[in-house]
Amino acid sequence: MAFSSFKKVFSLLSLAALAVLHSSFEVVSLSVNDESEANALLNWKASLQNETLSPLPSWTLFHNNATNSSINQNTSSIPCKWFGISCNHAGSVIRLNVTNSGLKGTLHEFPYSSLSNLAYVDLSMNELFGAVPIEISHLSKLIYLDLSFNNLSGEIPPQIGLLANLEVLHLGENQFNGSIPQDIGQLKSLNELSLFTNHLHGCIPPSLGNLSSLTDLYLNDNFFSCSIPVSLGNLSNLAYLYLHNNQLSGFIPPKIGNLSNLVEFTMHNNSLTGPIPSTIGKMEKLTLLYMHENQLSGSVPSEIGNLKSLILLSLSSNNLSGSIPTSLGALSNLTRLLMYNNQLSGTIPKDLGNLKSMNELDLSYNQLNGTIPNSLGKLSDLEYLSLRENQLFGLIPQEIGNLMKLTTLQLGTNHFTSILPENLCQSGSLQYFGVENNHLSGPIPKTLRNCTSLIRVRLERNQLFGNISEDFGVYKNLQYMGLSYNKFYGEISHNWRRCPQLTTLNIAGNNITGGIPLEIGDLVQLQSLDLSFNRLVGELPKEFGKLTSLTKVDIEWQ
Repeated sequence: MAFSSFKKVFSLLSLAALAVLHSSFEVVSLSVNDESEANALLNWKASLQNETLSPLPSWTLFHNNATNSSINQNTSSIPCKWFGISCNHAGSVIRLNVTNSGLKGTLHEFPYSSLSNLAYVDLSMNELFGAVPIEISHLSKLIYLDLSFNNLSGEIPPQIGLLANLEVLHLGENQFNGSIPQDIGQLKSLNELSLFTNHLHGCIPPSLGNLSSLTDLYLNDNFFSCSIPVSLGNLSNLAYLYLHNNQLSGFIPPKIGNLSNLVEFTMHNNSLTGPIPSTIGKMEKLTLLYMHENQLSGSVPSEIGNLKSLILLSLSSNNLSGSIPTSLGALSNLTRLLMYNNQLSGTIPKDLGNLKSMNELDLSYNQLNGTIPNSLGKLSDLEYLSLRENQLFGLIPQEIGNLMKLTTLQLGTNHFTSILPENLCQSGSLQYFGVENNHLSGPIPKTLRNCTSLIRVRLERNQLFGNISEDFGVYKNLQYMGLSYNKFYGEISHNWRRCPQLTTLNIAGNNITGGIPLEIGDLVQLQSLDLSFNRLVGELPKEFGKLTSLTKVDIEWQ
C-alpha cells in the first residue's frame, strides 16, 4: 500500500519534471528561432548604406546574462518589437513593412531562406537598387510584395511565378527592363499586378489572361509593343486596366467588352488602329475611358451611350470620322468629353445639352458643321468649351452667356456671323476667350469690357468695330490681346499701362489714329507689339527703351 502510494507520488513528480523540462526546451527552441531570424535581418541591415543616420535604429540585439526570466523577456521582443516587424504567436516574423524609411542598398543580402513564415513585405518608397535575386522564390508563404518606387533594375525574375500564395505584386516606378515573365500567369491568387513606369518591353504575355482573380492591372508607362492580348478579356473580375503610354499596336480586341466589372480603362498614347469595338458598350460600370492619341478610325459607336456610369471620356487625337452619336446625351454623369483633333462631321447633337454634370467639352479641330445648339446653354457646370477649327456657322447663341462658371470659350476659325452675345462674361469668370478668324461684326459687349478676369483674348480677323480707347477696360491678369484686322478706330488707350501682365498686344490692320502713348513704356513684360497697318502719327517714344523684354515689334507710320 505504502509502496503503491510511493510509486504514484514518484510518477506524478516525474511527469511534472518532464513537463517543466519540455517547456524549457520549447523556450530555448523559440529563442534560438527568434535570434536566427533577428541575426538574418541584422545581416541585411548591415549591408545597407547609411550615409548619415543608421537606418532602422530599433533593429539591435541586447545580450543579457541575467536570470532566465529576463532572458526570456528580451528574446520575446527580438525581433517582434522592432520597427516594421510583426510576428505570429510562435514569435516568427510574418510581416515586414519599412516603406519610406530611407533605405539605400540592394536585396542581395535579404534573408529569404531564414524568414520562412514571411507573408507580407513592403519595401516601397526607398532607394533600393540592383536586381531582384531569384532567391525571392524561397518566400513561399508570401501574400503581399511591394517593391515599388525604388531604383531596382534588371529583369523581373521568372521565379516570382513560384510564389503560389501571392495576392499583391507591386513593382511600379523602378527601372526594370526585359519582358514580363510568362510565369507570372501562374499566380492564380493574384489580385493586383502593378508594373507601371519601368523600362519593360516586348509583348504583354497572353498568360496574364489566366489570372482570374485579378482586379487591378497597371502596365502603363513602359515600352510594350504588339497588340493587346485577346486573353485579357477573360479577366472577369478586373476593375482597373491601365495600358497607356506604351507602343501597343493593332486592333482593340472585341472580347475586351467582356470585362463587365471594369471601372477605369486607359489605353491612350499608343499606336492602336482600327475601330472602337461596339462591345465596349457592355462595360456598364466604367467611369473612365481614355483612348486618345492613337490611330483609331471609323465611327464612334453609339453603344458608348450605354455607359451610364461614365464620368470621363477622351477620344481625342485619333482618325475617327462620322457624326457624334446622339446617344452620348444619355451619359448624365459625364463631366469631361474630349473628341478634338479627329475627322468628325455633321452637326453637334442638341442632346449634349442634357449632360448637366459636364464641366469640360472639347470638340475642336474636326469638320463639324451647322450651328451651336442653344441647349449647350443649359450646361450650368460647364467651365471649358472649345469648338474652334470646325466649319460651324450662324449666330453664337445668347444662351452661352448664361454659363456662369465658364472660364474658357474657344470658337475661333469657324464661319460665325452677326454680333457677339451681349451677356458674355456676366459672371466675371471668363479667362480665355477666342473668336478669331470668323465673320463677326458689331460692337464689343459691355460685359466683356468689364470682364476683369480675362487672361487671353483673341478677336482678330473679324469685322468688329468700336472706339478702341473706350471699348476695352483694365485687366490686371491680361497676358494676350489680339485685335488685329477688324474695324476698330480711335487712339491707343493709356489704360494698357494698367495691364501689368501683358506680353502680347496686337492691334494691326485697324483704323487707329494718333500717336503711341508714353505709358506703353510701363509694360515691362511686353514681348510682342504689332501696331502696323493703322494711321499712327508722331515719333517712337523714348520710353520704349524700358521694354527690355520686347522681341517682336511692328509699327508703321503715316
